[in-house]
Amino acid sequence: MKKKHEEHENMERWLVSYADFITLLFAFFVVMYSVSSVNEGKYRVLSDALASSFSKTKAIGDLSLMNMPISKSQQIVVKERQKSKDNARSYLKVANAISTSKVPNGVKVTSTERGLSIRITDDALFSRGSSAISPQIAEFLDLITGLVRDLPNMITVEGHTDNQPMRTKEFPSNWDLSTARANSLIRYFTEYHHLRADRFSSTGFAGTRPIASNSTLDGQASNRRVELIVLRDTSPRASFSTPFLP
Repeated sequence: MKKKHEEHENMERWLVSYADFITLLFAFFVVMYSVSSVNEGKYRVLSDALASSFSKTKAIGDLSLMNMPISKSQQIVVKERQKSKDNARSYLKVANAISTSKVPNGVKVTSTERGLSIRITDDALFSRGSSAISPQIAEFLDLITGLVRDLPNMITVEGHTDNQPMRTKEFPSNWDLSTARANSLIRYFTEYHHLRADRFSSTGFAGTRPIASNSTLDGQASNRRVELIVLRDTSPRASFSTPFLP
């Protein structure tokens, strides 16, 4: 009787399981890749839409939504700093030019915390009790106009009188006279020389802010004045700050 051959154990069955595992793994990665591609596409569409909405411009390429406003804000800060430095240089240049120019009698130029103050007595700028600008001062005013024309700085004009009551048909009070004189100077710059009107502000103080005693004629003459101040600040809000600086 012949002996039965012993069955050999198949040592390569693990290959079947391994092949199945590799196939499943491959399928898994294919699915994951397809899902991620769809999500990326949807994200880009959403990102571009949001970027366009917030920046009011079309998003460019793969520029992220977060990087766009940061980049723009940094550019704005740099530009504003440079602009501020340029304005300061221009202001100092103009201030120096006015201070060293030939100043007529009755004119005093000083540098204050607020800015460059050009103080003109009324007899140098106007006829007595009038708001009409004297032709003798026109050349100096024209010089100021040429120097401040390209400055962005605000300019405030303040009218002052002495304590003597004003009672005329044209000017019922010192308030009317001081305000009219300040406005007359502004009209000279804006209407005759065409400087931007939004750079100017005017205030009439009447006799409430004297710089000398009204007990003497010289003191009264000093108090009758108009002060033109080229402010250091370029913001319109600076014009509303008018502290008393004798």
